[in-house]
Amino acid sequence: MRKIILYINSTFNGVVTGDPKKDKTNFMAWTTEAFVEAGSKCLLKTMETVDTILLGRKTYEDLSRESKWPGVNDWPGVNDLALRLGEKINNARKLVVTGDRSLDPLRWGKFEAPDRLTGNNIEQQIKDLKNGDGADIVIFGSPTLVRSLTDANLIDEYQIQLRPVVVNFGEHLFDNLKDRKDFQLIDVETLEDGSIFVKYRP
Repeated sequence: MRKIILYINSTFNGVVTGDPKKDKTNFMAWTTEAFVEAGSKCLLKTMETVDTILLGRKTYEDLSRESKWPGVNDWPGVNDLALRLGEKINNARKLVVTGDRSLDPLRWGKFEAPDRLTGNNIEQQIKDLKNGDGADIVIFGSPTLVRSLTDANLIDEYQIQLRPVVVNFGEHLFDNLKDRKDFQLIDVETLEDGSIFVKYRP
């Protein structure tokens, strides 16, 4: 069975978004370039077992902009790490959970367009994906989707890069879950920027 892996960045008090009063997708409001660099190395390792990326609608709308991963080759001063990670991300299959919301045709720059997961049986569609052929599936960010899949017990591994900073804005990863969830530690790594990278399984 394919694993669904969450990869997400978080503050010490569990915030995973930017400031909703400004730009909710901009987590650089509480992080640093060194944090991103250290996390990119971890994500590149995760992508070695992944062939599919699962995204919520808002995260898709952010990451699919030409200034983000589709245009990584044109980033000023882009380094080899970002280029290798960009190649993995841009060439992976992408699925966007849109529910019943109408969107313009999905695009990812010059790369293969994402597919859409829609309707009122999203959880069953994701179960079918897990039971199908292929490598692992990774979720980037997408806290609303993560909460739904956590409630449905569909995420197999939680990979969280934790920055030692506390902020008073943004969404917390596990806000408003239906039930208590217990996790087992798989691994923990101290990164060069002072953050930690933890892996848990339910």
